[in-house]
Amino acid sequence: MILQYIKNVYITFSDSGHQHPRVKTGSALAKAGLKKIVLKKVMSSLKRMPTLPPGTKPLDNQVAGHQNADGKIGCLQHDDGTILKPVQYPPKGQREVDFYQEVFGDQGSDDKAVLQLRDLVPKFHGILHSPKESDVRFMKLENLLEDMRHPCVLDIKMGRKTYDPYASQEKIAMETAKFPPAKKIGYQMSGMQTYSPGTGKIQKFDKYFCKDLDEESIVFQGFGKFFSLDGVMQKEVIKDVIERLEEILKWFNKQRTYNFFASSILIVFDGDVSISSSKTSSSSSDLKVADDCCNGDTDSIIENDYSELISKDSEDSKKFSPSESVHPKVQVRMIDFAHVYRIPDEDDNYIFGLKHLIYDLHRLLKS
Repeated sequence: MILQYIKNVYITFSDSGHQHPRVKTGSALAKAGLKKIVLKKVMSSLKRMPTLPPGTKPLDNQVAGHQNADGKIGCLQHDDGTILKPVQYPPKGQREVDFYQEVFGDQGSDDKAVLQLRDLVPKFHGILHSPKESDVRFMKLENLLEDMRHPCVLDIKMGRKTYDPYASQEKIAMETAKFPPAKKIGYQMSGMQTYSPGTGKIQKFDKYFCKDLDEESIVFQGFGKFFSLDGVMQKEVIKDVIERLEEILKWFNKQRTYNFFASSILIVFDGDVSISSSKTSSSSSDLKVADDCCNGDTDSIIENDYSELISKDSEDSKKFSPSESVHPKVQVRMIDFAHVYRIPDEDDNYIFGLKHLIYDLHRLLKS
């Protein structure tokens, strides 16, 4: 019965015209990829959605990555103002957990390069276990959208290569086929969300929109759309983003601790044009971990609480912090660390993409 269901779904999916946008129809790779996609959809439909931790709901503003569908939990928004990101199956999930624990743990304070990363990634508040599924864990992270009324969100995957050194030939071929222009520019859009002050509407652009862009259109139709509010280019926001990207580039030019693969940069700004241009200090809620998040109302357990360490930045960390934003609500962070490896060498793959990204935003700024 299940095999017949798979066959029916496969036929329906094939007839619907869905295919990999960069793979020739009818090719062996296309057929293999289609079968793989269909099988994943079928198996996902048979899975029961895990129980959400108390006080959480799906994150409405997620634009890329694993989302809440097909029996999978995506990122969640917690009532205490943090984000819960599901820990993936090993080894990817544990590798990302280890990375955050290393950056925000006590050992991180002994390595200047690791210490400086605390200003470039979302703040980490430990691991939370699901109350009913002991094998389901979440990384408790800073919510970069916490104080934004109408967030515009952009996820950019970095690097000419988005596969790690241990990837199979099949994985390499699949990743390379996703967005061929990445070889030239070193980055690709994964998804974005825009806002129109005039209509009050939010619009999302998925990976298929992003994959249709090339090295020119990604600048003016991609970034141009993202940084525009009802046709008005937000040049101060672009300048602020460039400044923050340059801080990340400075870090990469000096560090010889990590190499990042399939990692992303998240760019967020508030599309609310009524925001005062005056600078605002960081709200204490940005670093808040609610004292009662694990009280008698829930059975969730949080381990390795890093909130005290986060609230006591070292002098070295403060000196490295990017300057205050010209636009009061702009955030730029490195995210997604399931493929981070300790390699004592320059991360030229990430640096190549970062330099091109900064260059292309300068082009947009001058247009």
